[in-house]
Amino acid sequence: MLGALINLLYPVLCRVCSEKINEFDRNICADCAKKIKERLPPFCIKCGRQLKGDPELMAVCPDCKKHAPYFDRAWSACHYDNPLKGLIHDFKYKKISSLSTDFTALIIDFMKKYNVGKDCQMILSIPMHSRRLFKREINHSDILAQGLGKKLGISYSSNTLKKTKDTLFQSKLKREARIKNLHLSFSLKDSSIVRNKNILLIDDLFTTGSTVNECSRLLKNSGARYVEVITLARGDSI
Repeated sequence: MLGALINLLYPVLCRVCSEKINEFDRNICADCAKKIKERLPPFCIKCGRQLKGDPELMAVCPDCKKHAPYFDRAWSACHYDNPLKGLIHDFKYKKISSLSTDFTALIIDFMKKYNVGKDCQMILSIPMHSRRLFKREINHSDILAQGLGKKLGISYSSNTLKKTKDTLFQSKLKREARIKNLHLSFSLKDSSIVRNKNILLIDDLFTTGSTVNECSRLLKNSGARYVEVITLARGDSI
């Protein structure tokens, strides 16, 4: 009732089309939500890259055959296209943290469909260096991970992984340079926390996978049993 009253006095508008939304805790109307493209199989069974062929195809992509990732499996829920692309920009750079509710719902729907993280014991997010966090004010991956942990009832730790090196922006670098840029840039508060654990690692975007792979390398070398990655979006296409 309180939510309905608030929405009556201060109507929520869809951040895509500006139409009124009846649900006070959402940012995207039903029509615009339908325009967000869910990623459909087949996927690479290691990095989650979009593959061609039958949806039942179980295959490893050429990149993972050449450079096996440290994580055991990676998934991405949606294609990095508009309107989601613009919404992610608002989330990260305009600090519209309430979008995490809509994003969390998209990720959870995908996870349920493909049994992602079913044996997960701990959720971790990609950390941000303190200097960058000071400028950004929020860590978007942390906000997503908090929401997922709460909805899934899984323990979430915000300070287990730390970014110890203020690296160059990954978007400006090519694949090999990204890997070199991130090498040894993360640390663990206490390796015993992750030892023999099945971990679900959260981020907003999967581009080359360099960031989640470097974190996974650290987690696996520290004794983690299984590392599964889930991101909101990925920009690959068939």
